[in-house]
Amino acid sequence: MDIMLERLINTFGVSGREEQIRRLILDELKDIKCDIMEDNMGNLIVKMGEGNERVMITSNMDQSGLIATHIEDNGFVRVSNIGNVKPMNILHSLVAFESGIVGKIAATKEEPNMEDLYIDFALTSKEEVCKKVKIGDAACLLASGFEIENRIVVPGLNNRIGCYILLKIIKEINNTNKEVYFVFSSQGELGGRGARAAAYDIKPDYCIVLDVNEAGDYIGGVGNIKLENGPVIRIKDKTLIISQEIKEILEKAAEKLQINIQYGICDEGTDGALVHKERGGIKTGVLAVPIRYNHTISEMVSMKDVEETIRLINELL
Repeated sequence: MDIMLERLINTFGVSGREEQIRRLILDELKDIKCDIMEDNMGNLIVKMGEGNERVMITSNMDQSGLIATHIEDNGFVRVSNIGNVKPMNILHSLVAFESGIVGKIAATKEEPNMEDLYIDFALTSKEEVCKKVKIGDAACLLASGFEIENRIVVPGLNNRIGCYILLKIIKEINNTNKEVYFVFSSQGELGGRGARAAAYDIKPDYCIVLDVNEAGDYIGGVGNIKLENGPVIRIKDKTLIISQEIKEILEKAAEKLQINIQYGICDEGTDGALVHKERGGIKTGVLAVPIRYNHTISEMVSMKDVEETIRLINELL
């Protein structure tokens, strides 16, 4: 696995607790000639280039997770979700808190709701647990996976793969006649709060959101999106219909590079949900990497799709 991608996946950064992932991204950018700003929402905004056209490309750097809500007398910790977490997808997984302590997700029912989940630290009392975990502490799924040929299976690809794409583009870009703002946004799993603030400050002519789109090419899968069949132009999702102008820009770039494009819809939202409403309206579209088993302990992407997404964005700049 690419070392930079591995570092991104293995770095803690649950929504609202993005300090560690933000430091890692800053470290990756330390030798790059660019202007970097951290705003009050915790976004990292990287400005490159000069020109009449102002472009925003954003990917949320946070990940969904759990937050400790109550500690039982026997040491079990009750939790609630941060972002999109489906209890059945994470049951019996391991989680790591920001402090480094690891626990197992268990439940009081075979088919649990969120209120039925708890974390077992293999400790026997509330006093022991309180030395290591406090109410309000956040946890993420413990990263462990594998790579075969050009496919990666690991938790956290949503949306660290978007951060990886942004970093690769920033490191590869030579010249651009546009004023480009690369935004590593905060709290994307909580509705895109960080990206909204960044869009207000930047006031771009248009915005492209980098995200993932669930593939359907597995047993029981839904839809026609396939791994290794190219990036996905998301026509609509729960909160956004793509700007026709951005759709055409992406299509023309893909045709020039002979990159196959897929078209998708989704019942979830992205940073674009709030970005497109700012400053009287911002032309916004989502470009996504196909992913299997989204929001689970074993998300899967193909690096072929990732590399084609990078090429496509580079062509626009």
